[in-house]
Amino acid sequence: MSQGTPSLPSNPPWVAPESQDAAATDRLLPWSRRGPGPMLRGMVLLVAVTLLVVSGGLATWLVYSMRQAALEEALPMRTQALEQISRNLAFRVEQQQRPLLALAALMAEHIEDSREVQEALLTQATSMARLYEKVQLADGKGQLLLNLSAARAQPLQALPEPVRDVLRRGLLEGKPLVQAWIHSEEAGSLLELQHVVAIRDKQGALLGVLGGSSKVSAQTLLPFEADASGKAARLFLYAKDGRLLAHSTRTRWQLGIPENGVTEDIDPAWLTAAQSGAVSERNGTQLWSAVPLPWTQWVLVQISDAKEWAPHLGKTEYLMIALVLVAVVVMLGLLLSLMAHPLTDLYRRADRALGRGVVDVADPQVRGANWWQRLSEHDWGEARTLRTAIQALGQGQEGHKERELQLQMQLQTLMDYAPVGLVVTHGELVQRVGMQAARVLGYTPKELQGMPIRRLCTSTQSYEELMNRVSRDLDLYGQFDSETCLLRKDKSPVWVRIHGQSMQRLRRSWEAPRRDSNDDFLVWEVEDVTTQRLMREQSSWKAMHDTLTHLPNRAAFALRLKDWLLESAAMPRESVSLDLADNETETVIAPEGRAGVVLYLDLDHFAQVNRQGGRQAGDEVLAHIARLIEASVRPQGWVARVGGDEFAVLLPGFSQEQGMRVAQLLCMAVQDWEGSYEGQRYMLGASIGLLALDSRLHTVASALKAVDMACYAAKRKGRNRVEVMTVST
Repeated sequence: MSQGTPSLPSNPPWVAPESQDAAATDRLLPWSRRGPGPMLRGMVLLVAVTLLVVSGGLATWLVYSMRQAALEEALPMRTQALEQISRNLAFRVEQQQRPLLALAALMAEHIEDSREVQEALLTQATSMARLYEKVQLADGKGQLLLNLSAARAQPLQALPEPVRDVLRRGLLEGKPLVQAWIHSEEAGSLLELQHVVAIRDKQGALLGVLGGSSKVSAQTLLPFEADASGKAARLFLYAKDGRLLAHSTRTRWQLGIPENGVTEDIDPAWLTAAQSGAVSERNGTQLWSAVPLPWTQWVLVQISDAKEWAPHLGKTEYLMIALVLVAVVVMLGLLLSLMAHPLTDLYRRADRALGRGVVDVADPQVRGANWWQRLSEHDWGEARTLRTAIQALGQGQEGHKERELQLQMQLQTLMDYAPVGLVVTHGELVQRVGMQAARVLGYTPKELQGMPIRRLCTSTQSYEELMNRVSRDLDLYGQFDSETCLLRKDKSPVWVRIHGQSMQRLRRSWEAPRRDSNDDFLVWEVEDVTTQRLMREQSSWKAMHDTLTHLPNRAAFALRLKDWLLESAAMPRESVSLDLADNETETVIAPEGRAGVVLYLDLDHFAQVNRQGGRQAGDEVLAHIARLIEASVRPQGWVARVGGDEFAVLLPGFSQEQGMRVAQLLCMAVQDWEGSYEGQRYMLGASIGLLALDSRLHTVASALKAVDMACYAAKRKGRNRVEVMTVST
């Protein structure tokens, strides 16, 4: 068997030979070959038919609604037109009644006179009573005084009973009345109008009634006005008792019942309701409107055909609507096909993946729920392909869950073995706790998971104060740092120092901020400070520490620096191995003593904080900056507050290069620290002076003076920088 270079297989083992070039072939095929599958085509057809049916129904409903709306709008229009006609008719009746009103005012002065005097006044040649064919006079007691016909006295008993009824009604109601009768004569039908007016004295007391009657033709009395809308309509004039007095055709008025004897069947109750106000309604295929006439107690009725205002659609209109609907459905079908293109592409990709063996074929026995089992047995087209691919992806979800569980276990292990106590909270609940923090509180980590923060506080008031303080510090400075008293599991109090920030702030350094980020996640560092608080109560501690920042003061720093210089000077020249960060070591030859560095830090632009927020805001900022510096140099360094906004740092065993790295890190930490007041952000920096100590050359006073001068030089050269003071300087 010959040995040589092995050849690679033409096809990878995970790709089926017949599907190796499926992607390239798919790009070359026409759209019809690469189009949607049978299931998607059936769905498009079903949607198209559904849209056609729904659109047809919607169009029919729309036409019907528009017709109903047109009819509803026509009713008030017909009422307005009818009211105009009724006002014209009432005006004509009023013109005929005005002479009788003037005559009633004259007779009010002679109602107590004799019958001869009254008759003479009404029958004289200049009397307005001659404008009426008949005149009647009755006193306030209802007694008939005069009955004149053609200016001649007639027997009182000859007065017809219908006229007597009108006079009695006028006397009872005390207002003008009009009663109408139809008289047929050789010249044609005439309308006899009986007017009755009240006779009153100057004080308004009713003295009697005066009646007058006249005959007029329908064309003289009743107005004819063409409808401005051009719609055909019929008018009917009804008396109070429901009698039809007159009706109109398209060209003229006629009295009485139409010649063909056909009248509208109008409900008397509807006419009675119309006497109290205008009425409009639809009655089958007609529009009925009625308005009352003042004084006459007549009702003017107008009847119109609804088709004149909202005509039905014809065959041509329906055909046009159908064509438009079909065109719309075709356009929607094309749009739906374009919108379904991503699903088609997903189907093709899943089909190619199954063909190449990238996704395993799903187990046909796995059908899911019972209701889905019956349906999934008939999978076809895209549904089978996509279900198989999705089922295979779902099987891989278990692996992701196992990986997530492993990450959670790793996170818990890191929190348990961290040198500080760590707590993660979400909202008002504890979510995860490290072993160090659990020991401080006397619980196990499992017992603290899901526990409300309120249970760890001594009271509701202390809990609210803590959460308000944390929320305020997060808003102002982006982090929180304070001390509070909590309750251990055995209900004993423990003072802890809490320091932390929101999870969103921690993410900003390694990922882009997301809009849906949750600010309710907080990371806490918990440290037991019960012993430190007891020490603070002692006078010796207060004498050597700053009460605001709890850092050592200038005197304490001078003593610490003096002790270190004495110890360093007493040591012989030797090599010193220093432990650095990240498990690195560095060997330094101390020139005539141990190596060491002093830093003098002065905050830049701190006066702006006092101007914006006042003394209280300045104190809070100083406290936060002090904890920031202390956390940055612990445990290798020693920090003290030596002035208003000035801090000193002693780094024993550090070379100048190592001290420079620490100083630069402090500059960046102060610059990146966020603080704000009333919407304005604090722009703080740090000017740092650095001095490499030499125990044979420096004393406490000279060292502090030299490093102060270096800090001053850093401010002069632009601030927010580190300036080194060498030994030769």
